This record gives sequence, C-alpha cells and structure tokens, in this order.
Amino acid sequence: MVVEKGWMEQRRHERVAATVNVTYRVLGDEERTKVLHYPRYKDTGIIHLPQLAQKFHSYHAVTKDISEGGLSITGEYAFKVGEWVEVSILPPKYITPVTMLAEVKWIRSFNQVGKSYYSAGVLVLALDSDSMDQLSKYLLSEKIRQDNESKR
Repeated sequence: MVVEKGWMEQRRHERVAATVNVTYRVLGDEERTKVLHYPRYKDTGIIHLPQLAQKFHSYHAVTKDISEGGLSITGEYAFKVGEWVEVSILPPKYITPVTMLAEVKWIRSFNQVGKSYYSAGVLVLALDSDSMDQLSKYLLSEKIRQDNESKR
C-alpha cells in the first residue's frame, strides 16, 4: 500500500488550527542586524529583556494556525516576503506572551466586506527557552482539546 503525503504532512512541526491575538512589529534593517546578538533568543527569559521597553509601532493580527516552527497570521498590514518581525502571541488563559523572532516566507491578500486584508506565513528564527516551553504546552493542550472535540 502506497501512502501519499500532502504538503502539510511534510512540515517539520505539526500545525494546530488556532485563532490567537497577535501583536507584532517589523524590524528595520539596522535592528535586524543587531537582533541576532540579543541574548533574548538564546538563554534569557522575557522578564530580563530591557529591549521590550523600546517604543515602536506595533500591529495587531490573528493567527490561523501555529506550530513550534511557524505560524500563519492575518491582519491589515501588507507584509513583505523576507521581512523580519518580532511576534508576540498571548494564548488564552496564559499570563505572559510568547515572543519570537520570525521571517515572512509567503504572503497573500484578500478583500472582505470591501476591506483589504493580508496573510503571511512566518518561520520562527529564534525563541527563548521560556517562550518555547510555553508555546509547546499551549500547542499540546490545544491539540488534545481539538482531538477530544472531533471524537464527540
């Protein structure tokens, strides 16, 4: 028996359908160079990050699906492929956000009720260990919840 795999099954991390509010900011070229040296994505918890106090313009969006390796977000900002974004998601019932550095890999636009919206698939480039633990726990609990609902 031959089993064919679709594109979803070929991902490194399984995606979970989830609608979660997202706040993100686009990194400029200068900050993009510096951000790789931030300890935040190696061994620092969010509470130790003075950079979070920086003033910046943030955008709001929602997720369509999430995995440990990336997510799909939709909002009113026209993303650009290759753009780096710092994304913060706050899963339901969680106190602190999961913050990650990500790169926009694909974009789509669509109109709904006469308004333009944009979707982007973003690849996680870096994530601190506290955020990774929090994201993993959320994804596992959401997968279990969805599996239980589908069995009803």
